[in-house]
Amino acid sequence: MSVARQRRGARAGATALEFALVAPAFLALLLGIMELGFLLYAQTALDYAARQAARQMQTGRTARSAVGAGTFNTLVFCPYLTPFLDCSGVVVVLRPVSNYRTAMQTSVSFTASSVNAGQTGGLMLLQASYTPALPLWPLNVTRLVGTAAYLNEF
Repeated sequence: MSVARQRRGARAGATALEFALVAPAFLALLLGIMELGFLLYAQTALDYAARQAARQMQTGRTARSAVGAGTFNTLVFCPYLTPFLDCSGVVVVLRPVSNYRTAMQTSVSFTASSVNAGQTGGLMLLQASYTPALPLWPLNVTRLVGTAAYLNEF
């Protein structure tokens, strides 16, 4: 066997070894980028659905007297979610507030949906929480929250 042929075989083994060392880091980076993209997409979709549902309530297109927690999620909020987000993982809290600053500083329990449509001319705060089916691994995100605030016109 010639010396040139021995060197060529040694280089082929080095390439496989370099790939084995670099591939796990590359795949982890690729999965992290895909997860971050999904999180940004889900947050944007949740914010959009919250804004649109708040607009429905603000302008009176949805009657305040006919809205309960289950019907609000099904008929008003979930039609604006994308097919990639499961509506069963969404908890919506709609409540009247006296001041937005203090309302945002108080913590909300997202255990069950609650809808209080408020009075005409009242300040309202809609917060929607989405819990992914599986906690997303590298970023460890367990809950996304979309918020919309409005003044009741009707």
